[in-house]
Amino acid sequence: MQAMILAAGYGKRLRPLTDTLPKPLVEMGGRPLLDHTLTRLAGLGIRRVVINVHHLADQIIAHVGDGAGFGLEVVWSRESVLLETGGGVRLALTHLGAEPFLAVNGDVAWDLALAPLIRGFDAARMDGLLGLVPTPDGGRGDFIVDPVSGGLRRSVAGEAGWIYSGLQMARPGALEGYPIEPFSLNRFYDDAIQAGRLFGVVLEGFWADIGTPERLERTRAAWKKRFAIGPGLAYKG
Repeated sequence: MQAMILAAGYGKRLRPLTDTLPKPLVEMGGRPLLDHTLTRLAGLGIRRVVINVHHLADQIIAHVGDGAGFGLEVVWSRESVLLETGGGVRLALTHLGAEPFLAVNGDVAWDLALAPLIRGFDAARMDGLLGLVPTPDGGRGDFIVDPVSGGLRRSVAGEAGWIYSGLQMARPGALEGYPIEPFSLNRFYDDAIQAGRLFGVVLEGFWADIGTPERLERTRAAWKKRFAIGPGLAYKG
C-alpha cells in the first residue's frame, strides 16, 4: 500500500509564521511535524509516499529529499498553482497507481491507531473511508456515522457527530473522473455520500489541529505531556 501526504497549502491561519515556514515543517516535540508523519508511515510498513507541494515547496523537498532518511521512497507532486485538497490528490493519482491508498493531511498532529482505517477499507463498496475523531471542544462535528452500516452523512445543526481527522483511505478510480483543477475534497465526499459509498471509522489516540497560533501552542503542550517519557514516539499501532 502507498500513502500520500497533502503538504501544499499556505497555512494562512498561522501567519506570519507560515509566511517563511511551510506548515508541515512547524516544530512539534523538537522535530518538524512532517517528520513525525513520515516516521509513523514507515512504522506502518509503508515504503512509498507521494507528497504534494506548492507553498515554499523547495524547503519541504530539501528537508525530506528522496525519503531514504525515513526508510521511504518519496515521490514529489509539484503544483504550479495550488490545486486545493481535491485537485492535489487528483494530480497525484499519476504517481499512486490503481490500488487504494492512505492519504494524510500534512498539518495535523496525530498518534492514532490506524488498523481499523487501513483494514476496514473495502474497495468493492467504498470510495472513501474517513478516519474520524471527537470534536475537541464538544461542538458540532462534520459527519454522522450510521451505527449499522458505518455510512456517513453530513451533520446538521444540533448534532454533535465526529470531525474528519485528515486521514483517509481512498479508491483512485473514484477520483479519476474529476478534472485536474482547484477543488476541495469535500466535493468528492458529497458525491460519495450521494452514491452511498462514503464511510467512516472512529480512531483512537491523540489528534490535534494546529490551524491557529493558539491551537499550535496548546498542541505543543499536549504533545510534550503525551511523549514526556522519552525522545521517541510511542505510537499505538
